[in-house]
Amino acid sequence: MELKEILKYIGALVMLPYVVPFVRALVRDLLQAFEEDGGLLGDQPSQGKLEEIRREKALRPSPLVSEPLAHVKAEAREARRG
Repeated sequence: MELKEILKYIGALVMLPYVVPFVRALVRDLLQAFEEDGGLLGDQPSQGKLEEIRREKALRPSPLVSEPLAHVKAEAREARRG
């Protein structure tokens, strides 16, 4: 093995702790998005199962969160102080 090849493998191993949680979150969100349609490769769920999925989905927090920018928050705080 050449040094360049060894460095590539070491770089991949070093990045693994950062990549794995990202991929897991991505897959989890994808599976949740297709849940009502029967999942990625599954059949359409029955009406009872569909309602159960919707009830569970209503209890979970939405993954789509809107947060204002930090400087907007700071300006609002300063405006309130007067």
